[in-house]
Amino acid sequence: MSLEAVYPAFPALARGSACPLKVDKTGKKLLFPHDRQVIIRDIDPAQGKPIAVQLYKDHGYPVTAATMAPSGCYVASGDNKGTVRIWACDNPDQILKLETPLFAGQVLDIAWSADSQRLIGVGAGANSFGKVIMWDSGNSVGEIGGHTKQINSCAFKTTRPFRIATGGEEGKVNFYEGPPFKFKATPKTHERFVNTVRFSPDGARFFSSSSDASVAVYDGKEGTLIIEKKVHAGSIFDACWSPDSTKILTASGDGSAKVLDAATLDEVNTFNFKSGDRKKTVSEQQVGCAWGTDAIVSYSLGGVMSIFRSPTDTAPAVSQYGHHKPINALVFDRQRGVMYSGGFDDATGTLRGVVNAWDPSTGLAQPFTGEGPTNNVVGLGVCGGLVVSCSSDDAVIVSDGTSRVFGDKIALGACPKGFSCGGASLAAAVTTTDNVVVISVADKKVVCTKKLGYSAECVAVSEDDSLLAVGGDDNDVHVLGPDGSEKHCLKQHKGAISCVAFAPGGARLASGCANKEVVVWDPKTGVKLVAGLSGYHTARLSTLAWTPDGVTLASGGVDASIIVWDLEAKKAKSTIKLAHTGGAIRGLTFASPTELYSTGGDACIKKWKLVEDIS
Repeated sequence: MSLEAVYPAFPALARGSACPLKVDKTGKKLLFPHDRQVIIRDIDPAQGKPIAVQLYKDHGYPVTAATMAPSGCYVASGDNKGTVRIWACDNPDQILKLETPLFAGQVLDIAWSADSQRLIGVGAGANSFGKVIMWDSGNSVGEIGGHTKQINSCAFKTTRPFRIATGGEEGKVNFYEGPPFKFKATPKTHERFVNTVRFSPDGARFFSSSSDASVAVYDGKEGTLIIEKKVHAGSIFDACWSPDSTKILTASGDGSAKVLDAATLDEVNTFNFKSGDRKKTVSEQQVGCAWGTDAIVSYSLGGVMSIFRSPTDTAPAVSQYGHHKPINALVFDRQRGVMYSGGFDDATGTLRGVVNAWDPSTGLAQPFTGEGPTNNVVGLGVCGGLVVSCSSDDAVIVSDGTSRVFGDKIALGACPKGFSCGGASLAAAVTTTDNVVVISVADKKVVCTKKLGYSAECVAVSEDDSLLAVGGDDNDVHVLGPDGSEKHCLKQHKGAISCVAFAPGGARLASGCANKEVVVWDPKTGVKLVAGLSGYHTARLSTLAWTPDGVTLASGGVDASIIVWDLEAKKAKSTIKLAHTGGAIRGLTFASPTELYSTGGDACIKKWKLVEDIS
């Protein structure tokens, strides 16, 4: 298999926290960390073109800061343990140049010198909050003193003579001269946290923005305060310069982003995201922003990335959506040519389920709206042209995929552990109360609830709705009728059954277990067709998917590996190890016999191309 496309995670969000966004040398790509990876992606892809994405996945701990060197050749990324890695972003092998510990604590921001030879990292160290090093050796070239609490942001002057500015949680803005860099002055102390400091592209000035809703502008060479002004009604979480150094963009918790004249701090334009709906006030907070060469970005706590193409725009040209939390469910609707993904969002402090509809050709998504799940989406299916989502709020929702509006909710009576849809009108869930609940999607009601004599983790419904397969902790696969009556008990596995999947047409049934084995059955007769598919995954199987023609099977595991099986030869045909960071493969779905989509804990969706045509 080869990786064809990535639909990237969105920047991680947390209420009350800033979400700084960076741009690359060209100003056309966004750069940000997510979990243990660094994501470099197009800000605003050309009409009809897919988003180009580069992922860096070699950090051992969650990445908390990342910045590209002015040369455009290297990225410096730091993690929550205080380690910085410098790696080549212009080389497909992403060659590591340097790995060095800065301090014992989270790295919150990194900045490069204009010559790409030095960098500063700041954060929440135990005994030190910042350090300046040479990029190739890691040798120290300055001490960052003068702060008594963690440093949230740092900036390197973009022209000579070199200067450094930092902003801390105690409200101080500090100014340093060098190299070697030494503390010179504290030109300003804000009333609350300093969230961002940035030098202008021409190096003449720098600004600080704070949770006290004010912006201050300073002389870039001497560090003296030029002007300050309160410009928002809420915390300013992020801010940046325009490419021509004449304007400043701010993102605030008051639900707006503002374009300011850098000389006067007067308002040039306001991007207003306030709808007036009190339920949406928190999600409308703007927590990150970026100003590229052709686009301006404002990112909300609700996970909406708004793209403006001019500083005078009154509304976003494009609103982009995605996931910033693990994706638990994935299904491809081959009739509509649309893919659906399900997960959750809790950034606003209120847990809600999320379902997105993806255009596979562009990698852009649109969310389902309306009264949706109030907890994590654990399963998705397409049944009779309807999109069915199952969530941990003990319910199933039947929705119209065309309008993308959440529809009728059906109570399950208990929390679901596994979920599946048939092809016509049947869906089924297994619950924490050891029940299998059968649902008529067309009638939008439960038609059968059957108590099981074992604990079940997974369920599958055949395409013609005639059979259910339930995987139990008794190591057996139980084939049931739509009324819950058992037809066959399939015995082969030596571990609890963790995933089951019917092939299209229902002629074959695949099962996977905690003992890392895959078995293929004839579900109608109970005859074992293929056994002994083991020795490839190194941990429990987590998901299975068949090609639309029912010929080829793919499996995903807790080991983050994806395997495409040659069922005739009874061996792995293709293997992708560490396909996703963040643990298990949580979803697999085929769009065609040669196109496989996967997802996992890294909140990314990946499209894989099977090298050979296996149709």
